[in-house]
Amino acid sequence: MRSFLVGLPIMALAAVAQSTIFTQYHLFGGTLDLGLLLVLGWTLTGESAGGVAWGFMGGLCLDLLSGGPLGTMTLGLTAVAYLAGLTEGRFWGSHGLLPLALVLLGTAVFHVVNLAVLSAAGFAVSWGAGLARVALPSALVNTLLMLPIYYALRWVHAQVYPRAVTA
Repeated sequence: MRSFLVGLPIMALAAVAQSTIFTQYHLFGGTLDLGLLLVLGWTLTGESAGGVAWGFMGGLCLDLLSGGPLGTMTLGLTAVAYLAGLTEGRFWGSHGLLPLALVLLGTAVFHVVNLAVLSAAGFAVSWGAGLARVALPSALVNTLLMLPIYYALRWVHAQVYPRAVTA
């Protein structure tokens, strides 16, 4: 329940920032997927179920602010959170650089799911251009910013779930 109470305002603000601010700035031709990074970061803190909940909440917020079909972002973020949480953070958190590998993989899965949903909904989708001009540059931007977001979320997680003091 705490994960939901913390996640909803964070993901709502992230969706607004991603939809209004971060779409204006491009690095390497890609934009920051803030919602994706927050979902992956929270999942990496060991909150597998919380990560899926954050993916669902954040995806709905992003879907409400996008022009695409409702559920596109929700399905993408929830799928990525579920896949990242399969090891309950033990694998991805075992080395400092593995979260970066997770971002590359997660960004690819997120964009493939989004393209598949758009294609299934009848939108004209150019898979090659979508992956080469959107997903790949976004993966680079996301990778550059993952570690600061991950460590900030670890701090938030420690505040929400403080360790019990034992004598």
